[in-house]
Amino acid sequence: MNRLTKQEQMVVCIVLGLLLTGWAVKAYRTAHPPVRIESQDSSRDGNSPIVTVKQAER
Repeated sequence: MNRLTKQEQMVVCIVLGLLLTGWAVKAYRTAHPPVRIESQDSSRDGNSPIVTVKQAER
C-alpha cells in the first residue's frame, strides 16, 4: 500500500481542518442569527436594519 508523503499528509490535514472550521462557523451562524432592531425613525419606509448585538448595546 502506498503511503502519503509528509507534504501530502500536511495538505490533507489543512484541507480537513479548513472544512471542519467552515462547518463549525456555518453551524454557529445558523444557531445565532443577527438581531433585528426596529427603527425609531418614522420617516423610514418600514425596513428595519439588521444590527448585531454589539451595535445594539451602544
